Amino acid sequence: MAGPLPPNVGGMATVLGDLGASKLASEVDLLLFNTAKTTRAGRKLTEALSSKLGLWSAWWQELKAKPNTIAHIHTCSGFTFFLDGILLCLAKIRGVPVVLHIHGATFDQFLDGLNPILLTVARWLCRRCAFIVVLSESWQVSLRQRLGDLRFSVVANGVPSINVGDKTAHEQTEVNVLFLGNLSERKGVFDLLEVMPQVDNAVLHLVGGEELAGFTAKVRQIIEEKQLQKQIKLHGIKAGLEKQAFFADADIFILPSYAEGLPMSLLEAMMCGLPVIVSDAGGIPSVVTDKQDGFLITAGNRRQIAETLQLLVNDADLRLRIGRAAKQRCLAEFSTDAVVEKLLNLYRQIYPNSES
Repeated sequence: MAGPLPPNVGGMATVLGDLGASKLASEVDLLLFNTAKTTRAGRKLTEALSSKLGLWSAWWQELKAKPNTIAHIHTCSGFTFFLDGILLCLAKIRGVPVVLHIHGATFDQFLDGLNPILLTVARWLCRRCAFIVVLSESWQVSLRQRLGDLRFSVVANGVPSINVGDKTAHEQTEVNVLFLGNLSERKGVFDLLEVMPQVDNAVLHLVGGEELAGFTAKVRQIIEEKQLQKQIKLHGIKAGLEKQAFFADADIFILPSYAEGLPMSLLEAMMCGLPVIVSDAGGIPSVVTDKQDGFLITAGNRRQIAETLQLLVNDADLRLRIGRAAKQRCLAEFSTDAVVEKLLNLYRQIYPNSES
């Protein structure tokens, strides 16, 4: 199974880390293969090429003929996709079937932006796969339109059980609102900066790195110019127990993104029993039913964001009820164990006579 591994941050690394610690490792002979960049920033081209050649050589060696071997490659948009395509080709040369697992909020836009030659290459690579895994039905429809009628399989992301204690309904002077993800315009961060001054008795905690260099500095500048230091807190990247502590302290989770695949932070928040306010982008509507186990808003609708936030800030009982429903749905449908069962089913379809 190839992809970026922890301690790298991001959705793919989280998925692979969770799968590596799941029962999948006892059901199959699982080897996690790290494709994350390991060379220093500002490296020379020769150093980068040498690193990639070493990576491909190691992958080739790991694909030595063993019965019932599958290459499960996690990928996303951009140049990364074509680098992962080399891993795909090496597996096919070895005679190893490939499961291509597509992540990323803008993979459709990536395909739409390719010139005809590169789009033909992308389609050619995808046709070499035994299965293409997508995160939701909506992504399956979108990518089938662009890649053709290939062998798609929907496997939503899943998260392990997270114990942060039970949330309780109680009145409080300040309600903690958690945003967790890479800070970016795509994630709706500018909308939150505009909305928070309209919301009484709430503090927004922005946790995460940045999608583009310099974005955090821009956010910090806006906070200072508008004198929002008491209402909006910047925390940077948090992982492991530090990230878990933010889920434990939060009362509401918010992610008003313009584009998404199926964000891991949303599933983690639901698993922690938090009421969530999220946009209807990407695969999110397959996870959240509006006003039952969360609130769906339209990205960019700042009035709706403010009104929904204020509604939850003012009603502790509503927060508790929606949060409990979110946790129950996540446990039933979006646990790591549920993902493992779906992956094992795919593997069995590739090797129906295997014992695994």
